[in-house]
Amino acid sequence: MTASTPLPLSNYAVRLRGLRVPCHVGVPSAERDRLQDLIVALDVEHPGELYPRLDDLEVATDYGALAQIVMASAKERSFVLLETFALLVAERVTARFPRAERVRVAVTKAVVPLEPKTEEATVEIVLCGSSS
Repeated sequence: MTASTPLPLSNYAVRLRGLRVPCHVGVPSAERDRLQDLIVALDVEHPGELYPRLDDLEVATDYGALAQIVMASAKERSFVLLETFALLVAERVTARFPRAERVRVAVTKAVVPLEPKTEEATVEIVLCGSSS
């Protein structure tokens, strides 16, 4: 029996789930006047050659930095649309990690002022680029 050649590392991803950030968001101005929690899910996918094989944070995707991008974006201003907030976060993530191949941001509003009663509203966007 011969030893098999290990499969090459094709890509890797960092995923954050359940990141709660207070934000002024909503279509009616009265809704934007009060802070409400948004729940953010964020995925950053990289080519395999960017995997931090030496256990070095300097070359890794720092999920603390990702969380700070989300928090800073939420504090910066108010938003009418969840879509606007999601795109701002995604663009800032791609600026900070320009070799990312794919960035996915899902933003959920847990309290939705709609009739009939709605448990949550989620907007999801995906930005795709190349690793070159």
